[in-house]
Amino acid sequence: MKRTTTDHDSEGIGRRQLLSAIGGSAVAAALAGCSTLLSDSDTADQGGQSGGGISEEPIQAGLLTFTRGAPGVLGIQAQRGAELAVQRINEAGGIGGQREIELDVVNEGSNPLDSYNQFIEEGKEVTFGPISSGTHSQIAPEVEKNEVINVGTDGTVTTLYEETVTDPTYSFRFQNYDIMEVVTMAREAVERIGADNISTVAGVNPGYSFGEDEMRVFTQAIQKLTDAEIVYEGFPELGASDMSNHITSINNEEPDVTFSSLWGGDVTTFVRQANANDMFENTTVFGTTLYSAAGDVPGDALAGTDIYSGSRNYYWGLPALGNWQPGRELFDAATQQDGVTVPTAHYMSGYGAVTAWATAVEKAIDLLGTYPSQEQIAQVLEGHGFFTPAGYHNIAEDHQGASNSFAGQMVYNDDLGAARLEDVNTYAATETAPPPGVTGSDWLDSWSA
Repeated sequence: MKRTTTDHDSEGIGRRQLLSAIGGSAVAAALAGCSTLLSDSDTADQGGQSGGGISEEPIQAGLLTFTRGAPGVLGIQAQRGAELAVQRINEAGGIGGQREIELDVVNEGSNPLDSYNQFIEEGKEVTFGPISSGTHSQIAPEVEKNEVINVGTDGTVTTLYEETVTDPTYSFRFQNYDIMEVVTMAREAVERIGADNISTVAGVNPGYSFGEDEMRVFTQAIQKLTDAEIVYEGFPELGASDMSNHITSINNEEPDVTFSSLWGGDVTTFVRQANANDMFENTTVFGTTLYSAAGDVPGDALAGTDIYSGSRNYYWGLPALGNWQPGRELFDAATQQDGVTVPTAHYMSGYGAVTAWATAVEKAIDLLGTYPSQEQIAQVLEGHGFFTPAGYHNIAEDHQGASNSFAGQMVYNDDLGAARLEDVNTYAATETAPPPGVTGSDWLDSWSA
């Protein structure tokens, strides 16, 4: 069931409980934030981490993300999150207490497949990314062919593991994927407005596979929850500077709900132009990734708007920063990094993807007493549970990440100098994701009216 929350789940958790929950390693402790609780003797007791057959060679890793332009509003968040996770791992002594990580970051840009293949030619032992669903669909088959683990930061298109790579071994995805964040916002629309008050719906979504996927899933979900009719669908190109035709159509139709999966700089463009043309007098906007522009959208653009946004698996107030270490420490460190006003869910995309892989490798070392092979790491990642300052996470058997989702009203906060979510609801993965082995479409079809 949905929870309206201020989480206090970690209150009273003991050191032994915490170490047990995270796998008991120094690296896992550093990523979850309890490294200060470990003494030297504590570390020595963790087994399989003091050398043995583990090389001291640094681990070469690659991250594919957008580092500039409108997509960079989101991509740089993922980059900084990954960099902070790597920094914490190295400060804790490296993987297995021996191997620090050297992270090579490359702009996703116009030839992402070439950039990924360059990583492989350079001998990267693990790759992370990408941001774009289109890129993810390109590289996932290559990941399987190359047999080098990739943990996706985003690239959340539902069809990745339903159609593109149906039986993955080396390809994993940390973030909640499209169906989870879309179902979250369909449920949020019903929660805020009421099913009986939603009879018309419009959509403005990015004009490529991600936006098309999100609109398709939202249509299916909202029509299971209400009797709504879809009255308009628009798909502007990524980075479009003029969205006036979509805004005019929405003003003409006056839909009860407008759904959007615009992200990054496109959110700022859309909100600015919609507000200037009084669109928010005619509809309420619900979006999956609008909050990705939290540090970019200005206060005057949000004034007088009625916008509810999701946050895939992380909202920096939930779990409460002071109760879930190192929540405050991570938040403060993030705001000091170049390009990060406030860390968003996409910051956690980078941090969480690195954490998923690193904690799985540490677990494998504990089991094997030596550094694991790619296949052994992949076996541990299936069903791997771990936590970060964003809460508990699980990589399911189908290689999909599953975490809580958050949704709230997007407002500008003068003290922060950035947008934030207020009146936040939390949705568990069991409410938003199909069981492993069931496609999203089949799962939604099975819902009772």
